[in-house]
Amino acid sequence: MARLSTRISIRWGDEPASEPTTTLVMGVGGYFMDLRVTNSDNTVDWAFAGRKETVFVSPLHCRWHHIIDSRNVFEPDEGSFEALPNGDSLETGSMPCLERGGAVTPYEEVWRTLSEGKDMGWILRRDDESTKTITFLGRVGSEYFAMVQAEGGGPLSVQREALVTEDGQDGKQAWVTKYRHGEEPLPSLAAHGLLAFPGETAWTAGSVVDVLGSHFTVCAVEEAKTA
Repeated sequence: MARLSTRISIRWGDEPASEPTTTLVMGVGGYFMDLRVTNSDNTVDWAFAGRKETVFVSPLHCRWHHIIDSRNVFEPDEGSFEALPNGDSLETGSMPCLERGGAVTPYEEVWRTLSEGKDMGWILRRDDESTKTITFLGRVGSEYFAMVQAEGGGPLSVQREALVTEDGQDGKQAWVTKYRHGEEPLPSLAAHGLLAFPGETAWTAGSVVDVLGSHFTVCAVEEAKTA
């Protein structure tokens, strides 16, 4: 199912839990896109996208393979999940901590699902041979991400857009840019005044589709649940 999640807090080792970022994660099928923006200065804390592997189902244990990564760290990371009484999920594991000089440190993250199965979702990928770049696009409901990075690493450009209802427009909706980082051009719904990319409701996993004149492969797509 297509899922949009936000992080509520992170705790490193025995430190108090806190949330220094605004973090949104899209998950569609076996693929994900993850954007973490630092609250204090609005810079990218971490942005990455790739493939999710379920290692164990019970208890749930997942591994994330980073195909593009703003930190240029391409080793997989993994964590285990358990449900909390309020419906949130607790993820535990160990990973490098920047605040500790990159030392691998135990962590706890609390996640909250914002949308699961209620909205259409898809994730696309383009490998451009001429520019040697990899681009990921993703949408779950009213959130849209675009990320691009050179093959093998380097600076990553990212854009987040949200579908909002315009004031005084009798319920008219439009995509607006919520966040932008980097210099590389990225496909944008907001810039073209689109509510959706042409044909996206007919996309199927594995197919090659046209997005604003460029060819992308559909990594995963999910339809919205109906009552």
